[in-house]
Amino acid sequence: MNALKKQYQNAPVTTVIFLVTIFIFLVEFILSRGNIENSAFLIGMGAKWGPYIELKNEYWRLVTPIFLHAGFLHIITNMITLWFIGPLVERAFGSIKFFGLYFFGGVVGNIFSYLLAPETISVGASTALFAMFGGMILYAIRFKEDPQVKSIGTMLVLFVILNLVTGFSSTDIDIWGHIGGLVGGMMFAVMFGFYGLSGKYAVSVRLGMGLITIVLIILTFWVGVLV
Repeated sequence: MNALKKQYQNAPVTTVIFLVTIFIFLVEFILSRGNIENSAFLIGMGAKWGPYIELKNEYWRLVTPIFLHAGFLHIITNMITLWFIGPLVERAFGSIKFFGLYFFGGVVGNIFSYLLAPETISVGASTALFAMFGGMILYAIRFKEDPQVKSIGTMLVLFVILNLVTGFSSTDIDIWGHIGGLVGGMMFAVMFGFYGLSGKYAVSVRLGMGLITIVLIILTFWVGVLV
C-alpha cells in the first residue's frame, strides 16, 4: 500500500489508469470464468473487431480495447511497463497532458489496427503504452542536451525497435496497433507539447499535425460509410 500511495503522489494519472485496468481485468476473469482468451468473449467485452465497427458503427471499440487484456501474462507485462515508464512520461508532460497522450495515442493505435488489420481481434493497453514511448522519444530529442533525458530516449528507441521486430515475426501481436500508438503519441506531443511553455512546437507545425489528425478521423468514418 505504501508503494501505491507513493506512486499516486508522484504520478496520480498513471496510478489511476493502473488500478482501473487491473479492476477491469478482474471483471473479465470473473465474467469469463477464467477463459479470458476466448475470442467471442473478448469481442463481447469490446475488443477492436473491424466488421462490427464497419457494419454496426461501433466506433467505441476504438477506445475500450485500451482497458482489456487477453490473459495474465498480457496484463502483467503491460502493467509493469505502465508502472515504471508511466511516471517518467507523466512528469515530462504533466498529468493532464499525460492523460491526453495515453488515450489519444491508444485510440490512434486502434484506428491504425482497424484500417490496416480489420480482421484482427485486438485488446490491450499496448497501443497507449507505445504512445507513451512515442511522446517520450520526442521529448528526449527536444531536450537532448540533458544527458539523463537523452539516455532515456536512447533506451526507449532500442526498446521500441526490439518490440516492433518481435511484433513483425509474431502472429499474436497487433503490430499495426503498436505502430499506430507510437505515431499517435508523437502526434499528440507535437500538437500539445510537453510540460511548460518550453515544450511547445511552432504553431505552424502544430496546426499541420492537427490537420493530419482530422484527415485520420475522416478516413476512419469514411471506411464505415463505404461498407
